[in-house]
Formats: sequence, C-alpha cells, structure tokens
Amino acid sequence: MDFTQKIIKEFKGSIAIGPLVGLPSSDWVGEDVANYLLRQNLKIEKFSDFNAPIETKYVIVVKFMPSVEWLLDKAKSGIKVLYAPVDVFHSRYVYWHYKERLKLFSGFLVHNDRVGELVAKTAQAPQFPIEHYLKYKIERDSSIPKQQALLWVGHLEYIPSLIQFVKENHFNLKIRALTDLEKLSSYDNYLEKSLHKIRVRYTVANRSNDGALISGVYVEQWSVQKQAELMKSCVAAFDTKIDSFAYGLKPPTKAQQFIYNKLPFACAENSYSFRYFKKHGLQVAKLTELPYLLSNGYREKVERFCDAERWRVDMKIVGASYITACQNAELPQTSSTSLFYLMNSIYFLVYLCLRIVDKLITLTMSKIIKRVI
Repeated sequence: MDFTQKIIKEFKGSIAIGPLVGLPSSDWVGEDVANYLLRQNLKIEKFSDFNAPIETKYVIVVKFMPSVEWLLDKAKSGIKVLYAPVDVFHSRYVYWHYKERLKLFSGFLVHNDRVGELVAKTAQAPQFPIEHYLKYKIERDSSIPKQQALLWVGHLEYIPSLIQFVKENHFNLKIRALTDLEKLSSYDNYLEKSLHKIRVRYTVANRSNDGALISGVYVEQWSVQKQAELMKSCVAAFDTKIDSFAYGLKPPTKAQQFIYNKLPFACAENSYSFRYFKKHGLQVAKLTELPYLLSNGYREKVERFCDAERWRVDMKIVGASYITACQNAELPQTSSTSLFYLMNSIYFLVYLCLRIVDKLITLTMSKIIKRVI
C-alpha cells in the first residue's frame, strides 16, 4: 500500500466540495477531485451553491467566496472550511472585497505561492500547496511528423498579449493558437479596449467555426481533440500574457500541461510558471530564447524532468493532498462577530472606491489611445 492509499484509507471524516457550477476551474479543482475521492469510497458531498444543506465535518470551497454569515455559521458549528482561491484575485480590489472573510477559513489550498503570500497578509490559517492534476495527457508518438510550429493555448482575454508578442517578434515558425472562440462576441468590447491599450486596432476577418483572423493573427477554436493533436505535432509551446496583477497570481496549469507531457515550453521570466518550475529544478526557456526552446538539449532536459517529477500532478497525489489539508485545518477565532461585519463593510467600501478608480483610469486611457491610433 503506497502512502496515498494509506492516507485515504485512514481518513474517517466527510468532505463537502463546491460550489460546482460547470466552469473549468470548478470542474478541474472541484468536480474531478470529488469524483475521484468518491471512487475511493470516501464520504464526499458535492454542492452547487451556498444555500445547499451541508452536514460534513469539512468543506472545500472552490474559487467562489461565501458570505460572512455563511462562514460564521460554519465556524460556530465546528465545521472546518478550507478555501481554494484558484484565480479569484483577478485584481487588487477583489482582495479588499474578500479581505475580512479570509480570516474565517480554517485553511487554504494554494496553487500559487504568490496567492499564499497575499492571503497571509490578513489570514493566519494554515496553507497547503496543492497541484492541479494532469487533466490532459497525451501519448508521445515519434511516428507523427513534427510541424515547424509553436503552440499557444489560452482564453480570449489573453489574445491581446499573443497579438502583441507576434507583432514584436518576427520568426519563421508558424503559430498555432487555440482559444475559446465560441465566446468571441461576448469579448468584443474587452478585446477592443485591451488592444487599444497596446495601440492595435481590433478587427475580425475570415470568421468560421474553426477559426478567425483577429487583428492579423489567426486563432483556432479550442477543443480537447485539437489540443491533443497539436501537442503531438508542434515542436514546442509557449505562453505569453501581458504582465498584470492577475497574471502573477495564476496557477501554472498551462506550463504543467505542456512540460508534464514532455513538450518544450517557454514563458516570461516574471510569470509564476517560470518560478514554479525553477523551484522544482527546471529552468524553463524564456520567450527571448527561441533557439534554446527548439534545441535538442532543452527537449532532453524537459523529458528527464517530466520522468522524475510528473508524480506531483498524479490524481492520487492531488486527492491525498486534499485529505491531508482537511486533517490539518484549524478552526478560526470568531470571538467578535460584530467586528467581522463592521470590517467587512469597511473593506467593501474600499473595494468600491478602488474599482471606480480603476474604471475611470481605464476609460480615460482608452479615450487617449483612440485619439493616438
């Protein structure tokens, strides 16, 4: 019996996991892990919203933040609530919105050290490093001819960073970019404003179900099958996002997806993915190091690293780490509930002010840039 089986077999508690709402993050971090633990015959409850009755000893909340009332009720009932923020802190003002409520958790499942550092500014509950399990696995096939292309995978919100990178870097390799193109109409305003910031006019041409030319860069519709095909056939992958508060707090899932499938990968040196792999012993190629990214030496390093370290993203390890986190969680101190309500209201006002200022700055900059371009 390995240690993960021992941890799971000896666990006698019950865990509720949610809210499970069908989003990629709630499926990956919540639904999939909950289903795995259920298959191990553990007492697992899944819930879709915070109105659901919960009768477990532990609760793992994925991304969505419950109310102060909900958190206080669970603490007073002796239920230990752990929080997996994932990428919820997409701006500084969101942190202020949730600041007081962070004190009411019994522990944090942290996918990014920087998120842990942010949470630690206000909450003293223990933190537990957690990995995303390797959701997308491919079998390497040497018989598949390699196309001289680089793979990029990302949500539509990161398309401006891809376009900026392509326009600033000229090389002979083709770029195969996959995104959630089916949502393009919902992102029109966002893309127009974001591209204006980097002085690029937003245009869409050659639109079809398979792809579209966005501001001169062709992007394709993402699917599990298309992603697997390109991970097998492209020579390498890369990630490029405009440096921002949100980007610095993202989990390293894209980098893990490529490197733990032995696909050479490059990213910005200031990204958390770069920091994550350096911590575990791999110096990831930088975006400015294209010859190194394509070298046999780097490919061999990635392959050796994968063979030695892919255990980290095995579902057995991830599932056991959820159990260990629950076992070591600590109930928060809730001596003055009125103070929690007061401070939560104050921080909410700070949140509103910061959000308004952010909106005003964005609108002003957008008007200035429109005049320039």
